[in-house]
Amino acid sequence: MESFGNTNTEEEVFHDEYRSDFKCYPTMKRRFYLEPKGCPPLGDIIKQHALPFLPAKSLCRFRAVSKEWNRWISCPFLAHMQTIHFKDVSGLLCQSPGLDPSFISFNPDAYSIPSPSLEFLPERVRIRVTCNGLVCCQSRYDEFVYYMCNPVTKDWVVLPEPKLCHTPETAIALAFNPTTLNFSANYEIVCAVPVALNGVSALFFEIYSKSSNSWRVADTVCSELIASSLTRNGFYLKNVVYWKTSSGAVLAFDLKNEVYGILSLPYGIESHGALMQMYGELCYILPEIQDGECMLNVYGNMAMNLKCVIPLKSEVVGEKVSYCRVLTCVNDDMLIILLPSRVIGYHVRKQNVELLSEQRTEDFETFLPYINSLVAVQK
Repeated sequence: MESFGNTNTEEEVFHDEYRSDFKCYPTMKRRFYLEPKGCPPLGDIIKQHALPFLPAKSLCRFRAVSKEWNRWISCPFLAHMQTIHFKDVSGLLCQSPGLDPSFISFNPDAYSIPSPSLEFLPERVRIRVTCNGLVCCQSRYDEFVYYMCNPVTKDWVVLPEPKLCHTPETAIALAFNPTTLNFSANYEIVCAVPVALNGVSALFFEIYSKSSNSWRVADTVCSELIASSLTRNGFYLKNVVYWKTSSGAVLAFDLKNEVYGILSLPYGIESHGALMQMYGELCYILPEIQDGECMLNVYGNMAMNLKCVIPLKSEVVGEKVSYCRVLTCVNDDMLIILLPSRVIGYHVRKQNVELLSEQRTEDFETFLPYINSLVAVQK
């Protein structure tokens, strides 16, 4: 038996017959590791298979590692792969009426963005909706002007003017599904626009497509009273966009077939619940507070039946609950919950709480989940 390097207890010893098939690489601890001939260096493996799973901020820092890493991280292909693989909700884009947006990061070292107020845009905006790293904003001075941007890269584009008259009551949803074949980051914006026809209110669906860079009005018209008073920010899941209504129902619009449907919530349910994806399906989560204890009622499937009740116990939260709002679900198991003085992540299976932020939140009106992505807006 033969050893490579100095003979001490911290060095790996290998049979001499393997010596011709492997190369040795010392580490800081003077240990030697063997790598088969023909295998790519460890740095190349990390570049190809690890970097796409990191948040955008970390990747921007790693550009300083070397010129080679800088070229690779700046490459559109790496940005595309990172958009596909990195799915963690990184924080909340928030806004109060009349003020600029701000960002609550769940991990400032990994997830912060350079311009939370979106000051790189040519005017002040209202954040409207987010989806897989993209942020759609609207001018605070002109309802017809929409912007699409990525706050991490400060990449942005102004969209063409829509055909219909968009008022403050116009509801909006953003549909973007990053896939291997969707290299150009094609997305669609769906607007439910209220229009008065012969004294009767109806909803027209106007759709912006990035692939054609134009708006079009769908043939489908919704004239049902139950669809009136939509929440302004919609939710996208599996080629369907959803909006809550003030009447306690959900309006769904199928982007593929361009048809709508009404999902009825249980009678008497209030409209302050949240639509989200949980365990692979559409869910509506409604908090119910009694004597400082909070119960999260989870409704699911197209029938919106009560699936389960999640107890949010005060001893787990650490305080009596006087206000609770569920914002979104991360990785099918962690609920992002807004309490009066903090934002927490509640792990459903483990039934434990993770503190995400102690930033003041009671003055914010809009909370949108944001993913720290390198998605390109203009490509």
